[in-house]
Amino acid sequence: MNVSAKAVVLEVLSAGESIYEGVLPVRSLVQAASVFDIAENSVRVAIVRLRAEGLLESPGRGEYRLGPSAQVVNDKIHGWRTVSSRVGDWDGSWTAVFTADLSRTDRPALRRRLRALRYLGFEELKSGLFLRPNNLTLGVDGIRDELAALGLDADASVFRMEELNPEQERRARALWDSPRLEQTYSKLHGELTLSLDRLEELPLNDSVREAFLLGREGIRHVVLDPLLPEPLVDEDKRSGMVNVLQNYCDKGLNLWARFLDIE
Repeated sequence: MNVSAKAVVLEVLSAGESIYEGVLPVRSLVQAASVFDIAENSVRVAIVRLRAEGLLESPGRGEYRLGPSAQVVNDKIHGWRTVSSRVGDWDGSWTAVFTADLSRTDRPALRRRLRALRYLGFEELKSGLFLRPNNLTLGVDGIRDELAALGLDADASVFRMEELNPEQERRARALWDSPRLEQTYSKLHGELTLSLDRLEELPLNDSVREAFLLGREGIRHVVLDPLLPEPLVDEDKRSGMVNVLQNYCDKGLNLWARFLDIE
């Protein structure tokens, strides 16, 4: 799997906030990138570009941490560990977002809008009308605030919807590929368990590479998971995978701390 210098810098800084407070010197970022055969010059070029985009900042000479522009998405990503607390009971109603009256010519705004909706598990029922089950503990007001923080237009309509007609209800419940989601939970559960059992047996370079790649795959799936309720998906399969992923990432962080020689 190809990994860019930009991805290594951002993800190592993000993942390690609990160990090294999110600040690393250039030499550690170069060392981390070397695991993926990324040259030092590529890392330095990536750092310059990330600083220009506001995604990195330098608290001290030769040291870097995530910048303000990266924090909103970073906070969303870090929330993967507590996804179970975000899921409540489902009363059959829906949280809806209406976007048909918003501009589609402002391409950056459109990208932010679609990214926000994707992060919160919304799918499009009909043109300009996005839905998700109303089962998140945030409630509609909390979802509205989180969507806005992630880039949804300020004048987008976010509201509760219920009493769809039978055909609309059928279509709404079919917006997500539930069998595929459950297959992914089972697949990741098995891969994470197998890898966790053998990480200590691998050379350190290989173990940190494997932990990075498989851990990021698992986190990506959790972050983008729509967090569907029963009966749309088997919640036990999801929570079982997340529990294994938590143990796996804790192990991966410890391996990276050893590799980067961080106390």
